[in-house]
Amino acid sequence: MNFELSDEQRQVISMVNQFAQNEIAPIEEHMDASGEFPYTAWEKWSELGMAGILIPERYGGSGFDTLTYILAMEALSRISQTFALIWQVHVMVGNMYVALGNEQQKQEWLPKFASGEILGAFALTEPGAGSDSAGIKTKAEREGDGCWRINGSKIFISNASTRISNGTVLMAATGCKSDGTPAISCFILPSDTLGYAIGQSFEEMAWHGMTNNELILEDVVLPDANLLGIEGSGLKQALGALNLGRIVFGALGGSLIQACLDESLAYTKERKQFGKPLSKFQLTQAKLADMAAHAEVIRAMSHRVAWRYDKGEDVHAEAAMLKLVGTRLAIQAAGEAFQLHGGYGFMREYRVNRLYREAQILAIGEGTNEIQQILIARSLGC
Repeated sequence: MNFELSDEQRQVISMVNQFAQNEIAPIEEHMDASGEFPYTAWEKWSELGMAGILIPERYGGSGFDTLTYILAMEALSRISQTFALIWQVHVMVGNMYVALGNEQQKQEWLPKFASGEILGAFALTEPGAGSDSAGIKTKAEREGDGCWRINGSKIFISNASTRISNGTVLMAATGCKSDGTPAISCFILPSDTLGYAIGQSFEEMAWHGMTNNELILEDVVLPDANLLGIEGSGLKQALGALNLGRIVFGALGGSLIQACLDESLAYTKERKQFGKPLSKFQLTQAKLADMAAHAEVIRAMSHRVAWRYDKGEDVHAEAAMLKLVGTRLAIQAAGEAFQLHGGYGFMREYRVNRLYREAQILAIGEGTNEIQQILIARSLGC
């Protein structure tokens, strides 16, 4: 592996750093307090070509590789985990169209994803099926020639209810396999489809500004043309998309550790106790040193796994390891940063409070950390 970044990658990092500081940092506190979706920032982000970062140029995208995407994600999420997650879901969905869509579907949808005109959403989780994705109850049944009738509900679905959302990529059971488990298929569900409705929203602990909703499907009828990928292979297809998501979540963990270090270093150098800055106490230095070491380790691992993913190698185990360790260390760093700030960390006005809240969900999204442990154990032959 060549550890030297290309000039183009350096330019992307510089552009994202500048955008994050100038456009996202000033609105981050408002997003956290109000929960408003950052439409203006998303439009500007899309104008930079970032909405279509992984979409090929022939469909209007930027055509970058996964490593460049991860480098941009690190720079962005160091400032805003919320905006980064909005982008992550969108990119993941666009990448599903790239990997699974037929040419007609790509021509119709990818230019809209690449321009940021529409926002991607992915509907897998249900009230009784989270980590157990094979337990999906939403059913799609054939009706007549070339149509599917779908009934069910989804929960905790991000990006589905903004004014630029245009439905979702939907996972539904389309039959049973020989072992009795459901055969899952993937559908394109436009927002104007009859029977499709946005249900309740949820008051989240963090990621305010990113919409999160229940989705309701009552006698939704979709044509065969809306089947994305191979019938009955939706679960495998979804897990392929989640594999990229796990690389991203590991990188998000590394960036959150770095943000905790940024905040803690500045605070402890300024805050004095017993006549000297907190940063001069060995216990403080140990916490800061751990954050610096962990951020660097996760950064290096993220780059390596992304590089191997680009080469088409099987990185299921490595992605699970990255997600597990990156998010676990992020939670640790957030707790240490919270402690270093003392009573100030308990106040929502301080950024470290938001970082502490944001860290907790990282161990759950894109497959819980317990699921990652199971995947890693399987790779060991257990």
